[in-house]
Amino acid sequence: MDVVSGTDTSASYVGIDRLLAGIRHLTALADGASDAETIFRALARELLTVPGAEEVHVHHLGAPGAEDEQVVVYLYDGDGRLSYLVPRAERPPGVSWVASTGRSFLAAESDEFAASVPRLTATGAVTCALLLPLTEQGEVDAVVTLVRRVSEVFPPSAIELARALVDQAATALALVRARAEAGTDAVTGCMNHRAMRRRLDEEIGRALRAGGLLSCLLIDLDDFKLVNDRYGHQAGDAMLRGVVHALVGEFRAFDRVARYGGDEFVVILPNAELESAAAAATRALERLHALASEAGVVQGVSASIGVAQWQAPMTTDELLEACDAALLRSKRQGKGRVTRASEQVR
Repeated sequence: MDVVSGTDTSASYVGIDRLLAGIRHLTALADGASDAETIFRALARELLTVPGAEEVHVHHLGAPGAEDEQVVVYLYDGDGRLSYLVPRAERPPGVSWVASTGRSFLAAESDEFAASVPRLTATGAVTCALLLPLTEQGEVDAVVTLVRRVSEVFPPSAIELARALVDQAATALALVRARAEAGTDAVTGCMNHRAMRRRLDEEIGRALRAGGLLSCLLIDLDDFKLVNDRYGHQAGDAMLRGVVHALVGEFRAFDRVARYGGDEFVVILPNAELESAAAAATRALERLHALASEAGVVQGVSASIGVAQWQAPMTTDELLEACDAALLRSKRQGKGRVTRASEQVR
């Protein structure tokens, strides 16, 4: 059945309060999230809690020409997650209808399940399935399906709560993707992974044309997980910002610091050969050792660093792999040290 808008006067203040809390959570998350999966997982948790879904399926619509589309299923308060690919030609009819119309759809009868979401019935009995469009810039980007297998059919109040949460997640995703396009890491303000690869491609092209030098560092913070576990993620984020501030202050104005992912950073060093890059890495390591976090709970930061120099015809991936291999040797030899790609240990 097509879902029509309406209100449920029996909706409790508790439900509204939980909705507002969920919206605040998604809004706050948009300020610091660095990837779409963080937003989708948070949305799933809210949908499993507020409207009371028992499963949340996110069908990511493929771009024109894509052969497959990804479906991610969230269970157990969002902690359980599995994903699979569906050939675009086999997209469920209900998903296709929501994608083409931008309207919600509630299936609550066995014939509707068979016609719109047949795959759900293959994995067990279903009470109802609510399909909602997640829309960005006027286009349906994903179809979010809330499934109940044991509980009763979603009342109108739960449908409205779910719609509000999906709409807020769409806003959060737009912010995350805008930052990604701009090339800025949300937490630290330095270049993100995508921008780093683009810049490294450019520098390799420049070195290849001009016969110039190029080196790269891969920095991994030692035992960073302990900071998050002991002091919380706010302290961890403060530490990451402090690390970036220290690295930017240490290297030359035309060097580039980027967040590789998690607690790893890349520094691109144009016009630098291996020896000078390793010396710069050693100075950076000393500066990190003297660093205190903004939160005042972490004194000094240990890091392991791998250094490699580009040699034709190395690609971006091959240069980063050389850095990673050197970094791994630093870790294996006791951490808190710099290792060149051409040597065993330093």
